[in-house]
Amino acid sequence: MKISRLTDWISQIPSVPEVNFFVFAFLVNFVYEVWQSPYFEFYNQPSLAEKIAAINHCTFGDGVITVICSLIVSWLYRSRYWILQASWKSILIFTGLGWAYTFVSEIYRTRIAHLYGVFNFTLPIIGISWLPLLQWAILPPIVIYLTRRQILGELNRR
Repeated sequence: MKISRLTDWISQIPSVPEVNFFVFAFLVNFVYEVWQSPYFEFYNQPSLAEKIAAINHCTFGDGVITVICSLIVSWLYRSRYWILQASWKSILIFTGLGWAYTFVSEIYRTRIAHLYGVFNFTLPIIGISWLPLLQWAILPPIVIYLTRRQILGELNRR
């Protein structure tokens, strides 16, 4: 009986919105993080392992931010499955939350805490790179699309 409940629980995982948001956010953001990494100071780390660790750290953070943004939208729409009937408004809220967090976080990390620096593509006056802001304008709708397709596919299989 207990094994049956465990397998039932495991079989539900592919349709859980937060799991899908994290997985797709991690995959999509990893590609973007690799692409943008040469433009950030941490890319000068002496070993490949340190570069990979920095990229994975950023990508994991992007996944967590994505899940938190999805939970906020879930709270606003009173459904964890808002993604199945996502409107332009919910997509803009989801994307805007991630973009706003990234904007504030980049200012803090580069200008206040000096955790890393930016080589190129800085916004005048603010002094942060526009690459993470572009990332959070483009990638969240892609993550929404992939998450929605995955959940709908899972629900249709049942």
